[in-house]
Amino acid sequence: MRSRLLISLGLLITMSISGYALPRFAARLNLPCQSCHVNPSGGGMRNAFGQSFGRDSLSVKSWQQEYQLDDFSTQISEFLSYGADFRLLAFYQSKTNPYASLSSFFPMQMDLYFNLAVSKKINLYINPAFGPYNRLEAFAIARVLPANGYVKLGRFAPPYGLRFDDHTSFVRQATPFRHNMGQQTGVELGLRAGSFAAMGAVTNGMQGDRDGNLAKAVFGKLEAHGEVGPLRVLAGVSSYNDASSVEKLNLFGGYGAVTFMDIVTVIGDVERIQGNSSSMSVSSDLNQRNASGTDLKQLAVMIEADYPLTQGIDLKFMYDFFDPDTKAKSGSAVRYSGGVEFIPVSGVEVRPLYRYTKDSILNRNVSELHILFHLYL
Repeated sequence: MRSRLLISLGLLITMSISGYALPRFAARLNLPCQSCHVNPSGGGMRNAFGQSFGRDSLSVKSWQQEYQLDDFSTQISEFLSYGADFRLLAFYQSKTNPYASLSSFFPMQMDLYFNLAVSKKINLYINPAFGPYNRLEAFAIARVLPANGYVKLGRFAPPYGLRFDDHTSFVRQATPFRHNMGQQTGVELGLRAGSFAAMGAVTNGMQGDRDGNLAKAVFGKLEAHGEVGPLRVLAGVSSYNDASSVEKLNLFGGYGAVTFMDIVTVIGDVERIQGNSSSMSVSSDLNQRNASGTDLKQLAVMIEADYPLTQGIDLKFMYDFFDPDTKAKSGSAVRYSGGVEFIPVSGVEVRPLYRYTKDSILNRNVSELHILFHLYL
C-alpha cells in the first residue's frame, strides 16, 4: 500500500511541477476560479466575465453568431442578477454476474442562483439548490480585507480542493462533498496576493446547522500558480479536520494541473481520507467497499486530460482510483472514462462518456455509457 501511495503522490508532484488548475477553463486562461464566478472560492453562479468567456470562447462560434445570443444577459437590475445549472444524466450500466444491468435518467443538479449587490463590496448570494439533498447555500460576501481578501458568512460549500463537476469520481464520493453536497454553516476567509492564494473556514461541520458544543470543523487551502515557458502551472493543498461530533473525519489532499501551449490540459487530485466506518458513510458503492471497524485510512486519486479538437468540442479522458483501506495489502477499484464534451452554443453542453470500472473489492467489472446534458446560465 505504501508503494501505491508513493506512486500516486509522484504522479501528482509531476503534474504540479508543470501543472495548472481546475476548472480547465481557468487553467487555460491562467486565472483563479473567482475570475469567472461570483463565489470567491469558485463554483456556482458565473459573473459577467464568466458569461462572456462561455459565450465567446467555449461554444461553436458560427452557431453562436447564427443564434444571436451575444446580447443575452442574466442581469435583472443594477443590483440583482441570476444564474442556473441543470444537469440530467442518462446512463446504461452493464455489470458482471451476479449483478443485473440497469439504465436510468438521473437529475444530477438543479440549481438556481441569485446575487444581490448590497454595496460595491458586499453581496448576498442564495442558491435554493432544488433536489433530493439539502444543498441550500445562503451567504454574505464582504470583500473588505487587504490583499484582495474577503469574509464569507452563512451556509456554503467550504473551500476544499478542486470542485470537479463529475460527482461520481472517487475523490468526490469518498468525501462529504459528493453530489455537490457538504454545505456547512460558518465563516470563511480568503486572501489572494499575486500568484498565491490562501483560504480557511471554521464551520459546524457534519454535526449540522446547529452545533451545541465547542468542537468545530476547520478547513485550510493554499495554492500558487504561474507560467513556465509554454506551460501554465498550479499546485495546491487542502485540509479538513472535523471534530464536531463523536465521528471524526480528517482529509488531506493535493492537486495540480498543466496546460501546454493553451491546448492540452491535465488535472490531478490525490485525497487521503481518515476516520471511522460511520463517518465514511458515503455512496452505497463506497459503503460496500469500506472495511468494518474504526481508524480507516483510504486513498482516492483522479487524473483528467482534455484536448480541444476545435472550439466547442473537447476530447476527455479520466482515470479514477480508490483504495478503501490502505492498511490492507490488496483490494482497490480502478475506473477509466473517455468521451467528448460538446458545447454547440453558450449555455448548452452534451457530454457522452464510456466508462469501465474494475473493482477487486466487490469482485465485479462494470461497463457504463453516460450521456450528460448540462444547461447553464
